[in-house]
Amino acid sequence: MPWSDPGGNKNDNPWGRRPNQQKPPFDIKKITEELRRLGGALGGKGGPGTPREWMNKLPMIVAGVVALTWLASGIYVVGPDEQGVVLRFGKEVNIVEPGLHYHLPYPIEVVYTPKVTQSLRLVLGYTGSGDALNPGMMLTADENVVDVRFAVQYRISNPSQYLFATASPEQLVRYVAESAMREVVGRSKIDGLLTAGRGPVEQQAMTIMQGLLNRYHAGITVDAVQLLEVGPPKAVQPAFLDVTAAREDLERARNEAQAYANNIVPRARGEASAMVTGAEAYKQQVVDRAKGDSARFLDILGAYEKNPKVVSERMYLQTMQDILSHTQKVIIEGKGQPVIYMPMAGNQMHEASAAGTAAPTVSAAPLPIAPAQSAAAPVVLPGGAS
Repeated sequence: MPWSDPGGNKNDNPWGRRPNQQKPPFDIKKITEELRRLGGALGGKGGPGTPREWMNKLPMIVAGVVALTWLASGIYVVGPDEQGVVLRFGKEVNIVEPGLHYHLPYPIEVVYTPKVTQSLRLVLGYTGSGDALNPGMMLTADENVVDVRFAVQYRISNPSQYLFATASPEQLVRYVAESAMREVVGRSKIDGLLTAGRGPVEQQAMTIMQGLLNRYHAGITVDAVQLLEVGPPKAVQPAFLDVTAAREDLERARNEAQAYANNIVPRARGEASAMVTGAEAYKQQVVDRAKGDSARFLDILGAYEKNPKVVSERMYLQTMQDILSHTQKVIIEGKGQPVIYMPMAGNQMHEASAAGTAAPTVSAAPLPIAPAQSAAAPVVLPGGAS
C-alpha cells in the first residue's frame, strides 16, 4: 500500500509521518539534552561514556605531532643543477652539493638553492623606438650615434656571492653590461661596428664586464656577449644610407684606381728596365767599337811609322773606295773612256746618253785608278755637267 494512502499503516512510513503532513516544531528540550551530552564527552562532568583520560593526553599528542612536523620540515633536496647555501640565523654556515640533506627547521636555518649550471640570458639595448632616452643609443669614436642591441649570457659561479653581494644580481649585470658596451662603442668607429669589427667589440665588452663583476664580488661568470643589431637611429637612417652608398662608390673607385695602378706600374717598370738594358748594351757596343778603332789606329800608326808612303797610298785608296761606293757619280777621262765603272740606275744611264756621252759598260769590280792621270780627270755628273 502506498505511503500516501489515508487508510494505510502509519508505521510503514520510514519518516514517521505522511508526506503532506506538516513538520513538527523544534524540540528545545531534546536539543538541550544533546548539547549537554556532547559537553560531557568533551570534558564535562558526569556524562555517560566520557573518554576523560584520552582528553587529558590530547594536548601532548597535538604538541608531539606539531613538533614532528616542524622537525621534518628541515629535510630538503638540492637538484643536480643547484647548490645549497645554508644560513643559520642569517649567517652562512655551509654550501652543500646536490642530493638529500637536512637543516635545522625554520627559523633557525634557511636554505637557498640557486641554479649554478644554468646559463642565464639578458637582452639589452635597442628598443626599436625613436625616443632620445633609448638605452641603446650610443656615441662612437667618429661622433656617430648608433642604436645597439646586444645579449649577455652568464652563469652563477659563486652562489654565496651571487645571493648576498647585491640586492638584485640581474640589475647589476644589466648596469655593468651597458657600461662596458658604451665604453667599447665609444672607442670604436661606426664602420667597424657595421661590418667585420663586431668580434673585437664583443670580446672587449666581455672582458670589461668580467673585470667589473669580479671587482663587485658578484659571483657571476660572463660566457658570451653578442651584438644582435647595430644601426643608425630611425630619424637619420635615410641620410646614413646615402652616406653609406657614397662610401661604397668611393671604395669602388679606389679599387679601380688601384687595379689600374697595378696594371700600368709594372708595365712602366718593365719598359724602364728594357730601356736601361738597351742603353747599357749600346754603351758597351760604343765602348767596344771605340776600343777596336783605337787598336786599329794604333796598328796603322805602327805600320805608317815603318813605311809612310805605302800606308798613305793605301789609306787614300780605301777612303776613295768607301766614298765612291755610296754615290751615283761616274768618273771618266776627257776622251770619254771610263776610268772607274760604278753601278748606275736606268734613268741615269739614259740621261748620260742624251748628253752625248756613251754609256759605259758596268763592271762588277772597279778598275784601279792611276794616281797622276786620275787626279786631273774631269768629273761628269749624271745631268751632263762636268
